Amino acid sequence: MSELHTRNIDGQHFEIRNDSDGHHLVGLVAPFGAVYDAGTYLERFAPTAFDKTIQERGTKIALLEQHATDRMPIGRAVEWQKTNDGIIADFLLARTARADEARALAEDGFVSGFSVGFIPVRTRSLEMDGRQLRERTEVRLDHVGFVRTPAYDEARLISVRAFDPDDAEQVPRLAKYRHLMRRDDE
Repeated sequence: MSELHTRNIDGQHFEIRNDSDGHHLVGLVAPFGAVYDAGTYLERFAPTAFDKTIQERGTKIALLEQHATDRMPIGRAVEWQKTNDGIIADFLLARTARADEARALAEDGFVSGFSVGFIPVRTRSLEMDGRQLRERTEVRLDHVGFVRTPAYDEARLISVRAFDPDDAEQVPRLAKYRHLMRRDDE
């Protein structure tokens, strides 16, 4: 099996979100079209990269502190949405002290990034500015890390927020929070 890769994503804008089942973190976990410089090559995710994993095991994907695979998760994905910008995930936080600490760090702006841990399955080799570009067309998403040092600046932590799923003002649809995503070039 291939080696596990990680790619960090910055999330700078967020709000607190709770519902009847607990606290959530919502954010863009993998931007499409953003280029990551891995040193010896460039890399980007195609819009198809996460489709199979999300279909097969979307609600079993763990949210970890950083990439601490040796510790229990602080949450798990409960919903995914594919947008033109990338993949948005809604993570239900565990009812643990570590998950509460992660939520507090997000609320206070100390931690705002996501990082995907994945195993490449299919890659298309291209060239960009005279360098090799690996476009990941399919990956096996192992986990998502809530991290302090992101690699991709394009993604944002959208929500750390409370809402009642029966409240018409705060319907639990991720599309409702898309307006919170901001780009630095806007």
